[in-house]
Amino acid sequence: MPADKKFRLQLPESRKAEASDRKRDRVARAKPETSARAVLRSLKETAGAEDILERVPDFGELALWQEIAYFSVCGKSGSARWLDIWDADHFDGFTDMQRCVNDCRAWFSADGFATWGSAETKTGRVNCYFNAPAAANYVCNARLQSYPATARAVVECLIDNSSFGPLSWSGTIDQPHPCTLSAGGHHFRIRQVSGSFFFLSLTVYRV
Repeated sequence: MPADKKFRLQLPESRKAEASDRKRDRVARAKPETSARAVLRSLKETAGAEDILERVPDFGELALWQEIAYFSVCGKSGSARWLDIWDADHFDGFTDMQRCVNDCRAWFSADGFATWGSAETKTGRVNCYFNAPAAANYVCNARLQSYPATARAVVECLIDNSSFGPLSWSGTIDQPHPCTLSAGGHHFRIRQVSGSFFFLSLTVYRV
């Protein structure tokens, strides 16, 4: 079937060529997995932890933590049901799709890629849907990596429609999000605000 009549062939000319051996920096791989002990340590180091631990001391008892769901680009386990990713970016030779799957991570770009035709949007979204087996306290740990490692990225994390507020970091972070959930299905969402980052994993613990 021919193209619409509104489309008309043209003969553009471009005399500015780029070197074919362009180099792109490799990004050090960060493991998607982490330990409950490391997540608890991160929780205790986060502002506001003292108030939460005073109200719900069980959050500070590692022996009570039970992993119930795990999400990463290359696999799910436990009560993890759906991992939805919107507006992830494919940058061949750097974070192409196969490499992202091999490294178990998804990349969301921001500024600095207009040369290659990027619209430089900040519309990356991650949705992790899991089943909470009972009404209880939970910790949702988002493992993320900024790019470059020295630059800051900002995301907003939500449990269902309740926001935890803006999260700013550089390098690789384990950021626990404590919450009280009813039994049944819940969404943990990550919304890109600024900066480039990798989604590595989400681990959900029942406390």
